[in-house]
Amino acid sequence: FSSRVASSKSERAAENIAFGYDGFPKTLDQWIDSPQHRRNLLMHGASRVGVASAKSPTSQRTYWAMVIAGGYERSRSRSPSAKRTTSRHAEQACRIKLLGLCL
Repeated sequence: FSSRVASSKSERAAENIAFGYDGFPKTLDQWIDSPQHRRNLLMHGASRVGVASAKSPTSQRTYWAMVIAGGYERSRSRSPSAKRTTSRHAEQACRIKLLGLCL
């Protein structure tokens, strides 16, 4: 794994893998319920995530991979005039917040 993510120049990265569920919500639940996978999901300073799935034509199993990474140097700071946007929608309950996404 470390050789595959070395070119990303992240200070830290983790990978969650799974198989069996066709959909992402059930796969995410599986990771949330696993202490090690949950630790990866909640990685301090994570700023990038990638998710992929593939279905085996032979077994019909769906395989999942998620890479979570952080610790990148910021190439430019946020401009002082940049405004934060706020949602007009009511706050919803999240199973987990990942990089500001409510999943």
